[in-house]
Amino acid sequence: QLLSSCTLPFKLEGKTSGQITKIIEAEAVGVVAIALKANKPIALERINTTTSNVSNPYGNKKANRKMAMFAYKKMIAAIKSRAEKIGVTVYEINPAYTSQIGKMKYMKRFGISIHQAASYVIARRAMGFREKLPPVLRALLPEKMIGAHHWAQWRYVSNHLKKVHTHAFYLSELFDVDRFHKTGEFFVSGALGPLDVG
Repeated sequence: QLLSSCTLPFKLEGKTSGQITKIIEAEAVGVVAIALKANKPIALERINTTTSNVSNPYGNKKANRKMAMFAYKKMIAAIKSRAEKIGVTVYEINPAYTSQIGKMKYMKRFGISIHQAASYVIARRAMGFREKLPPVLRALLPEKMIGAHHWAQWRYVSNHLKKVHTHAFYLSELFDVDRFHKTGEFFVSGALGPLDVG
């Protein structure tokens, strides 16, 4: 269960590689300190940091692919190094569909951001939990997908809902089967904007 949630914001725009390293190392110390105090392991997403797979997470299209790749590698290495020194276990998890799962299952439920929700799914995956589709979304599955692996089901649903904006899921009732049976709609009235249904 989610006990608490927080973010550790930091800015890397305009920083030198040396400055970025120091900022990231300081944040890594903070992350590991939180885990140590809570007596919990750390779960990280196993990221492919090749240039072709890193889109612009910091917003700057010109410089940030290289910076993102550098920052991701530095952050993971710093957390693992610090954790090893003080005896905190680190798990690296395949992040497939964690953003979609977090967005559809946990973002509204816990009142957290899509990034925090994805992190929660990564932590659950590290603990060995499987993520079933919310009841309403199971109605999207064709019969041949009913018994498929849960990742295949999430891929199918995610592909069908990829144009739906994140805010619509804050307004959704994907666990309310009775409402779905009555209305036949996946989202409550007003949740979808023109760009979601075009």
